[in-house]
Amino acid sequence: MPVMKTSCGRMLVNLIAAMFLTVMVPSWSPAQSRSEQAFARQVLAGLQASSIAANREYCGIIGLTEAGGLIASAARKGRRDSCLPRDPRGAIELIASYHTHAGFDEDADSEVPSASDVIADMEEGLDGYVATPGGRLWFIDGQSGTARQLCGLDCLPSDPDFVPGQWGPVKQRYTLSDLDARD
Repeated sequence: MPVMKTSCGRMLVNLIAAMFLTVMVPSWSPAQSRSEQAFARQVLAGLQASSIAANREYCGIIGLTEAGGLIASAARKGRRDSCLPRDPRGAIELIASYHTHAGFDEDADSEVPSASDVIADMEEGLDGYVATPGGRLWFIDGQSGTARQLCGLDCLPSDPDFVPGQWGPVKQRYTLSDLDARD
């Protein structure tokens, strides 16, 4: 197979790989529970101020304990636009990633999950939760490759420098193709 040297070619390869993984990797949970949503929201709400102040992503993994409870790994401080999470100690099953999108940057479309965010969760066989500088909370379905807004502006702590609408309207739901088109 010839090597593709364009970013469009790389995105196509990633999309095909993500679609393949969607078929091959079972979903941990067809729909996240209200308790899982509340847990993720609490974890991300606690990280937003540090993430915005440092202008860095913070990330981790949510898992299930043997007793069936939810547990989150200690948050890891990443870079401006990337982060490598740790697995939670004591988890018997990993169910979702979580990360912040750092502080507001007028040059970054950070009010929605990126196509890379969705692909990473699909490749790991996880769902995901993303907090944005405007205080939105997103859920990434790692099986279908879709992202939906769980709550809108200011439902989580937000960056005081945030400017709404910088990248146009934000929909309630995006497919991987929709997100790729925004990039």
